[in-house]
Amino acid sequence: MRKVLTIVLLVMLSALGWANGEVKWTVAQIEGSTAPGAKADVKLEAEIKSGWHLYSVLDQTKPDGNGPFATLFEGTDLTVGTPEAIVEQPLIREKDKGFNKDINFFRDKATFWVPITIGPKGVADASITVTYQVCNNGICIPPQPSTLALKDAPVVAETTMPAKSPDPVSGSEEKTPPPSATGVAAVKNGPIGEKGKLEDAEKGGLLVYLWVAILAGFTALLTPCVFPMIPITVSFFSKQKKEGSGIKPALLYCAGIIGTFTVLGMAVSILFGATGLTQLANNPWVNLLLAAIFIVLALSLFGVFELGLPSKFVNKFDSSGKSELLAPVLMGLTFSLTSFTCTLPFVGAVLVGAANGKYFYPIVGMLGFSTAFCLPFFLLALFPQALAKLPKSGAWMVTVKAYMGFIELIAAVKFLSTFDLSFEWGLITREMNLALWFLLLVFAAAYLFGWIRLPKVHDGKIGPLRLAFGVGTLLLALWIGKAFNGGTLGQLEGYLPPSPYPGTSQVGKTWNRDFVEDYDAALAKAKENGKPIFIDFTGQFCTNCRVMENTIFPSPQVQKEFEKFNKVSLYTDRVKNPKYAESDTKNSNLQQKLVGTVTLPTYVVVSPDGSTVLGSTPFLDDVDGFTKWLSDHAGS
Repeated sequence: MRKVLTIVLLVMLSALGWANGEVKWTVAQIEGSTAPGAKADVKLEAEIKSGWHLYSVLDQTKPDGNGPFATLFEGTDLTVGTPEAIVEQPLIREKDKGFNKDINFFRDKATFWVPITIGPKGVADASITVTYQVCNNGICIPPQPSTLALKDAPVVAETTMPAKSPDPVSGSEEKTPPPSATGVAAVKNGPIGEKGKLEDAEKGGLLVYLWVAILAGFTALLTPCVFPMIPITVSFFSKQKKEGSGIKPALLYCAGIIGTFTVLGMAVSILFGATGLTQLANNPWVNLLLAAIFIVLALSLFGVFELGLPSKFVNKFDSSGKSELLAPVLMGLTFSLTSFTCTLPFVGAVLVGAANGKYFYPIVGMLGFSTAFCLPFFLLALFPQALAKLPKSGAWMVTVKAYMGFIELIAAVKFLSTFDLSFEWGLITREMNLALWFLLLVFAAAYLFGWIRLPKVHDGKIGPLRLAFGVGTLLLALWIGKAFNGGTLGQLEGYLPPSPYPGTSQVGKTWNRDFVEDYDAALAKAKENGKPIFIDFTGQFCTNCRVMENTIFPSPQVQKEFEKFNKVSLYTDRVKNPKYAESDTKNSNLQQKLVGTVTLPTYVVVSPDGSTVLGSTPFLDDVDGFTKWLSDHAGS
């Protein structure tokens, strides 16, 4: 009677679809070509409900016919390799009381690399059907099929399939997977930084995810890329003269920011992959255009000409009553492009999902991030009109706008240096950049002191507040000047070109004296001396990379910890330069495989044999914190 009840219960559970509820299957990616007749590996991931077990693909019923159902993969419009050719991780081996022998199974999660041969129709209609059995400590559910379509699966060129592990983990102990054939390590500590936060937030539900995105938006306001847009916003909206016209342009300005981050960010990532937005922000012609915009804005603030849309556009939009709608939106677009460099740690983590075919959460994340990011600028857009209504505001507003013109020129130097750096002309090195900043600040101070006057700028008399700002500006120029003698400028280092300039001598630099720029070379050295590998995923155009390399890496305590590692710097953002395209693409792929993100900078510690990621962290602008992180992972 007991056996009959058990059978009835199992049939009822099967009818209710419990098996499909105990395991969630996902086609993570296709590794290799999807052309008809090509061979590839399909990476399948199984998320197993707590308390349940999924079993190995290998037959475990021999020699007595007693054992679990082996997980079975079958193909439609493709051919699946033999069970022996399938790589499965992380297997656990444990004594099963029911079968009375050791059994290989999975708990919580499983990953399968299934070798396939693509059929003549390609992958458009191809699918893999997995038939599997799950058990818990009380019952087993009969084998159930689940069909997984391949047409929407992400495709990558290189395989991440590790070598087969001959010895499953005993009991509940963890075992480090062996190194893969491509040198890609298994991740021990999970995803890092913003990506890790986002994945945790996504598990917590939509509201938690949105809240994390909003907090990231407010945090991004503290980055240096935001500063140049403050005078632009004030100067632009100070020209809005119509009564009550401040709210609509301010809203349109924010709409331009939100639309650029969300629509452009999603589109670029879907079309060009997870690194598409980075490539856009680092494109030399985009940077040249932004430099030109800043120079034009500066000349306008100096009173050289009145800035406005071309008359053709004005007349066209005037006829429909929309002449004042386009300019704020374009300003929002400009603001977003200039800030991409500093916002990529969060934005890049979100858009990896979009690049992999997941859209809902990335859209929600980008909307939350960009809305919070633009909120202070909405208030700032209203602020100039309030200033204009103050008594005697005209004269000092003219002075403020002219002073802001010098700030715009300082920002233009940054974008010109990025343009120069793209072609490695060596025209705007770190020293030249510092010299230009120094001179512009000296001229700005001289203007405030009244020593020089600008054409068509009729400002008022020089009062104590203006003199105080002049003194402050001169002190800032002297502070910039100290960097000529090896001093650092903190966060402002992110605006400077790398030193030494690419292609020049490394003499005089100490922090990178033992860094190589080839992962295979670092791995070979690590196997010889047994030290773990410290990977610096960096970029030639990465703002926060410069901050870390010029303010954190040179500190004595960090240098002392560096001695415990084999160190390698891997650039990922020069893919548009034919000289580096192949190596940087390879490095970017390695970063995605190791830690699942493309944001820069990212720091990873890998075991000496390259098999395991021992730790990883994003931008960490704190000497003590970074030193502790290195120390914690040096002996992992």
